[in-house]
Amino acid sequence: MNMTKFLTRNYSFLGVSLMLDSWRDADGCTTMTGIPDGVRDVEYARSVWWLDETWIESVSRKYLTAEPNLLWNFLRRGQDVGNKLTIVSRDLYETVEAGRTVLSENNLQDFMTWTKHFQENATFLLVTHPLAKSVEIRLLEILKKYGVSSMDLDQALLDLSITRKSNAAEEENFDLFFIQNRLGGPDFDLTAALEEHTRKHAYLKYREPFSGGYTIDDFRERLKGKLELPNYFQPYADIIGQFRADEKGLVELQEEFVFYRTFRTERSYEALYYLECCLTALEEANGLGPHELSYCSKEELIHFLQSGQRVDPSLIEERRRDFAMLLHDGSVSVLTGQVSQQWISGKLVESSLSVSEVRGLTAYRGLVTGTARVVMNTADQDGVSSGDILIVPMTTPDYLPSMQKAAAFVTDEGGVICHAAIIARELKKPCVIGTKKATSVFRDGDWIEVNGFTGVVRLVPRSAQTGEMGK
Repeated sequence: MNMTKFLTRNYSFLGVSLMLDSWRDADGCTTMTGIPDGVRDVEYARSVWWLDETWIESVSRKYLTAEPNLLWNFLRRGQDVGNKLTIVSRDLYETVEAGRTVLSENNLQDFMTWTKHFQENATFLLVTHPLAKSVEIRLLEILKKYGVSSMDLDQALLDLSITRKSNAAEEENFDLFFIQNRLGGPDFDLTAALEEHTRKHAYLKYREPFSGGYTIDDFRERLKGKLELPNYFQPYADIIGQFRADEKGLVELQEEFVFYRTFRTERSYEALYYLECCLTALEEANGLGPHELSYCSKEELIHFLQSGQRVDPSLIEERRRDFAMLLHDGSVSVLTGQVSQQWISGKLVESSLSVSEVRGLTAYRGLVTGTARVVMNTADQDGVSSGDILIVPMTTPDYLPSMQKAAAFVTDEGGVICHAAIIARELKKPCVIGTKKATSVFRDGDWIEVNGFTGVVRLVPRSAQTGEMGK
């Protein structure tokens, strides 16, 4: 088994345990997604997810010849499940607004309903990647058939992948843009408009446990600048005019996968944001420590809601310090304490040992050298200076200030039309996405080269740095 670093995405102890619990039920995953090839081996620690690379490749190959309707059905099911999760999550939050935070059968039932929908959404999260990859591979072969050179393939695929659907961050920007354009109008109530805007979009800031959401003051601050509606929609490559009808259908399928990959993540974080609000209110009402319930498993939380009995505080503290979770052979293991630290140390060494370069997908061409700035969350981006190279797990709209200063971007994850790729094209800055491990390989202050023609990001040897800096 070749476990490889796949995603850098942070979840709470409870969130990880719920997802692994859903994935170990192979029959349940198949029933929900319609795909009998769900993930069977997953490892998680310190925001990093490891997957079996063999599984990714084998599933991608298997679905290279799949009927498009099979993949369309997968996407429709996933979006339906995600939309239901949003409704259930916002209903759960009403228990906080209504002050219903005492232990009760109703709270238990609300949590069980939320858990069911969250785990159903989770069944789609990882298998989406190899299915989407199978479509990308098919499109690349079609582009080659019509004479697109190997140097132009990535750019052509990007042009074919511009989705006509807006993601939640784009919708938020659109809504705030129109609030700004109504400022000063007769009878316009800015406070009421921003309160509604905050209720609708606060969760978009939630990208890691306990980070909270946007506040009304965050949106007031953004109104001080001039908001724009960026032109994300680039024209398709000219070559598409030659495509057969079935080949154009694959382009539409690619667009839908691009949209869905963002959609399923948004629904997952939105659900956890509302759950965390509810858990925080329960903790305050019942004399528990901050985030104590988020360090429980599903079974432990159910027991608390039924009986009011807390998990041993020493166990909660152990999980706070460090934990790892592994899914292998249909069984979930939880590592804490010294065992967890030893396992994580081994993984981190394994991920970066003797590595001085990484490869990814070119999102925008160009060749840049500069100082690496490894930023693991938006709170740390103040250290990015003009001309630095921004290295992140993935970007979100919150990263825009540092992206505007940086000379180039490098991400661990992301597909052909992720946020980083879109902004790179808007700002015309070199960008390499989907490297899987750039944040592990490079350190803050390294002098590195980003080659947006080859998709290679490399450490420049110290003996060559003086010459490079002088260029």
